[in-house]
Amino acid sequence: MVKLEEMITRVTKFFKRYWIFIILAAVASGLLIVRLSQKDQPSPLAPQAIPSPQITLSSPKITGVTLPRNSTVSIRDFSFPSNLKIFQGQAGMISSDQAMEIAREFGFSGSPRSSEDIFLGNFHTWATEKHSLSIALDANKIDYGLDLFQSNPGKLPSPETTKTSLEDLLSRLNLEPSFEPRWQREEYLIEGYNLPFAPNPERADFIKIGFNPAIGQNQLVGLDPGEPLVSLVLDKGGEIIRFQYQVYFSGFEDQETYDLKTKEEVESILLSEGRIVYFGTFQESVRPPEITQAEFNQIALAYYQSPDKNPILQPIYILSGQGTLESGETTEIIAYLPAIKFGTQAPQNLEVPREFFQLPELP
Repeated sequence: MVKLEEMITRVTKFFKRYWIFIILAAVASGLLIVRLSQKDQPSPLAPQAIPSPQITLSSPKITGVTLPRNSTVSIRDFSFPSNLKIFQGQAGMISSDQAMEIAREFGFSGSPRSSEDIFLGNFHTWATEKHSLSIALDANKIDYGLDLFQSNPGKLPSPETTKTSLEDLLSRLNLEPSFEPRWQREEYLIEGYNLPFAPNPERADFIKIGFNPAIGQNQLVGLDPGEPLVSLVLDKGGEIIRFQYQVYFSGFEDQETYDLKTKEEVESILLSEGRIVYFGTFQESVRPPEITQAEFNQIALAYYQSPDKNPILQPIYILSGQGTLESGETTEIIAYLPAIKFGTQAPQNLEVPREFFQLPELP
């Protein structure tokens, strides 16, 4: 009993003398246990990295005619940057209500006929004996045509008046562009299949004006380099004969930068990867003419909007020159060539699918 009381007395004295150290040791032990229990658990406050989506880039889909083996390139001015950004188009859409408003603006009051296209999605169409209208809701695409028209006497509207008419029409249709328009030179047309070019402005029945979207220092073009993506045709009375709106996207966001082909690479690879997309006066032929010789002496840089509505907009080289037919006739020709250098310096996921370069079956 005495020994127990003596032991309690010693413990009490020890605690009174060293109590602060005992408490600190207990606190430290508790913190260590908590720390060890949380060692393998991620901190709830730690921000988690969200991987950015990776763009898989492939060569743009260019449908055209293979260049003849007897093709030459004599380009003197090749003042282009060594690299350029690609852009991603923001999807543009037209609602059914907006389509009905557009139809009323062109004089249609009934319900549309609906269909679907493999690339452009849902279509609304209206047609009468006099005129027709088609609207691709999912592709932001509008085509209007006046099929029965009479030649009006007088003078054609001036290019400035026609430009103002197009701007006013876009405003009424709620299609004012969010991008800078790159206006094209006016064209003068005559009556006939697909409104061919007039021999001179004095003999023209119609005037046409249009623009392409500007992307940086370059413009966006479609498969037909001679056709603006937005255009208007007026007759001498100021009546709308044709209207086209073919910009699939509501805006453009810049993405990665890629190296471009050099002048030497363009000259060496044009024969295998270039495609003729324009044949001048033979453009409206049932079948593309047989080009036996091609000579290109001019080149430009642009962004390409492919018919399949690919949102990745890539730069292309546009080469223009003269083509010789089997008959010996010559015609203006234009060829497209992908401008991005697909090779060792490009990302590993870049490929050039050859099936994209195939001429479609013609009727």
